[in-house]
Amino acid sequence: MHDIVIYLNGERGLVTLEAVLAAGHGVTAVVVPERLAGSEVARRAAKTGAAVEPVAKVNDPAFVESLKARKARLGLIGGYSTIFKKPLIEAPELGTINLHGGRLPEYRGGSPLNWQIINGETVAGVSVIRVDEGIDSGPVLAEATFPIGPDDTIADAHEKANGLFLGLVLTVLKGFDDGTLVERRQDETHARYWRQRKPADGWINWHDMPAGKVRDLVRGITRPYPGAFTDWQGQRVRVFAARFVDDAPAGAPGCVVGHASAQPMVACRDGALAFTDYEVAEVAGAPLPKDAQLGGGGR
Repeated sequence: MHDIVIYLNGERGLVTLEAVLAAGHGVTAVVVPERLAGSEVARRAAKTGAAVEPVAKVNDPAFVESLKARKARLGLIGGYSTIFKKPLIEAPELGTINLHGGRLPEYRGGSPLNWQIINGETVAGVSVIRVDEGIDSGPVLAEATFPIGPDDTIADAHEKANGLFLGLVLTVLKGFDDGTLVERRQDETHARYWRQRKPADGWINWHDMPAGKVRDLVRGITRPYPGAFTDWQGQRVRVFAARFVDDAPAGAPGCVVGHASAQPMVACRDGALAFTDYEVAEVAGAPLPKDAQLGGGGR
């Protein structure tokens, strides 16, 4: 297929762009948010030979008309933080498809990969969907699942998902080309929406969250995200990795009850975790003393 317009703002879109071109498909433009003009994302996209087009507002009528004028055949969203409106969706001849990092219809909305880890899922899903005016409610064109191991982080999930998307996208493009595309309508009775996570959502509620939930939160928003966080004496403590501790002394939730190999052990509602990667006031590994009480500062 030729005259594909790819919208991207990061790694998912970049690896998809590279795979689509390597498979012999034609990309007429790579659209990035205007704020990424001159960024590493834009430079890497340009290295493929594709024309990179920074756009301030993709729903702007002038941009929509430009897609029609260049006779774009298909729009492909590989990560883009803008809700597409109907004129933009329908501007290409074949409409627009989206690479969604969640099982559908259970994980519609924002941050689906993060949410799947935070919710303790052991199997995650990814989907390629035909975009409609709803939020991730269009027909599913291709889908796959992958295991989430007990130590997998959001970075691991993104790597696995991106690998699956490559095959799914090429399958969908082949389906468009040879007329074998099969669509699965979503079951609205199972639809659930998740909102885009914000940095403030990383707050660790020591009194309400058992150790497993705290660790899932840490795994779900660790680097490259800002990390889960708590407070100690007015200082922000960010947690990027934690492990279960079976033999830690008892203590109030959020209390540092001791150290294991210099790692602070923090009591939870039903056990304890040792921080294996953390920062205090942006200082990696800064000491948290025994009996330090975490969590008093709130969000």
